[in-house]
Amino acid sequence: MFYQFLDTVFHSVSKAFPIVPHTLPLFIAYMYGNKYAPSTVRSYVSALGYSHKFLGLPDPTKAFFIIQILKGYGKIGSRLDSRLPITLPVLHRIIESSTRLAITQYQSCQFRAMCSTAFFAFLRIGEITYNSPKDANVPLQVHQLVKLVDTSRRVVALKITFGNFKHSYNQRPFSIVLHRHHSCCPVQLLLDYLSLRGNRPGPLFLNLDNSPVSRTIFADLLSLSLKACGLDSTYYKGHSFRIGAASFAAERGMSDAQIRALGRWKSNAFLKYIRIPSLMS
Repeated sequence: MFYQFLDTVFHSVSKAFPIVPHTLPLFIAYMYGNKYAPSTVRSYVSALGYSHKFLGLPDPTKAFFIIQILKGYGKIGSRLDSRLPITLPVLHRIIESSTRLAITQYQSCQFRAMCSTAFFAFLRIGEITYNSPKDANVPLQVHQLVKLVDTSRRVVALKITFGNFKHSYNQRPFSIVLHRHHSCCPVQLLLDYLSLRGNRPGPLFLNLDNSPVSRTIFADLLSLSLKACGLDSTYYKGHSFRIGAASFAAERGMSDAQIRALGRWKSNAFLKYIRIPSLMS
């Protein structure tokens, strides 16, 4: 989307440029009215600035009042995120309701494992689903999951190693260990799923025809499950697992550094996901 915007800018340069600083607030106001994320607004404004500099024109985005408007947008715009966190109680309801959906036993077992793993491993949905052939992101593969056993050969935890993830450029592979949990246990739910999946190579979450689970299929199942347990699916999206995981970690007293590492965040962007009352006042 960003590159399409940039392409449009360059193709209309003869008519639109140079842009005077006093017209930029109208563009920013338009994006605010359409609930654009602060990061998107910054990218679009930056593209305009770069285009001006590329053509040897004065950069209108460097005007003092434009910089202040963008700062304010970042503060106000962060409140535009209407996505609610999938908390542990909500996760429990989603997993419980999945048994009532008109899907196969395999799909139900797989969906429960995906939801629990997404929550406890701070996953981006793109890390466990397939989007399109043009998507450079490859979902987690089954070989990236390793069972950790005790002396009696009982599986006590599962280790997931991320070799490729957002901001992973020039970074070493990162591993996260999923321990057994008394509620919505990711270890047991994954083991239940793996017993049905078998040892077929490829993505961790596979359909019976060996194709990877698509983002659309997962989103549809999540929506159906939310409706089945009486929740408004317009406020819960795939990223709600990640928001809920960050909030759960903060509520348990984990440090910013721990949460940043577990969620594989490069910056403190995760702070806007923390949705617990004591930290939101």
